[in-house]
Amino acid sequence: MKRLKLECKPLDVLLEGGFEYQSITEIYGEAGTGKTNICLQAARECSLLGKKTAYIDSEGVSIERLQQISEGYNFKKIFSKIIFLNPVSLKNQERIIKNTEKINNLGLIVLDTFNMFHRIELEEDEKTANRSLNRQITNLQLIARKKDIPVIIAGQVYTSESGEIKPFAGRGIEHMAKTVIRLDKIGVGRRQATIIKHRSIPEGKKTVFTITQTGLA
Repeated sequence: MKRLKLECKPLDVLLEGGFEYQSITEIYGEAGTGKTNICLQAARECSLLGKKTAYIDSEGVSIERLQQISEGYNFKKIFSKIIFLNPVSLKNQERIIKNTEKINNLGLIVLDTFNMFHRIELEEDEKTANRSLNRQITNLQLIARKKDIPVIIAGQVYTSESGEIKPFAGRGIEHMAKTVIRLDKIGVGRRQATIIKHRSIPEGKKTVFTITQTGLA
């Protein structure tokens, strides 16, 4: 099984080599737990392999942060291979996802975050919003297989009545994502990653990584 390495030893070891190709990896956690840092570092590594990343950004990613984690590398070369796409609605996000299939030399799709517009539009029309999100995840899975690439989706969370942090998403996400990782803060700059779902790695397996000025370590 091909994998995209993050060049962050704790996470690469946890994932037994990195993000799997031809499948979706869901990463969820509270704000500031490192979801976008992981997405950006994965995009950096994809660029260094000479491949393009379709980075679907619904929350306004920091290009300055990408520049920081590209220190010591050719930033212009890395940046030139990352296509930032900015949806303005759930329907627009669905169209953007479908169009990523047309990108030549595509090596990675990132959706950060996949459920922001879904949360907003649920209040207006729950059934339509759920159907759209399920179509998006289905399309991402089809593209991952057809293009032989990994797909990483970052998700917002909510706190359940029992006080547990859970991903804000429909059943389609849980079913389609082959890997699900939860991120938690455990100290200044320190984060814990826990396997929630994986086809070969035991559920509950954990690691600790650090967010530094120049990336993940």
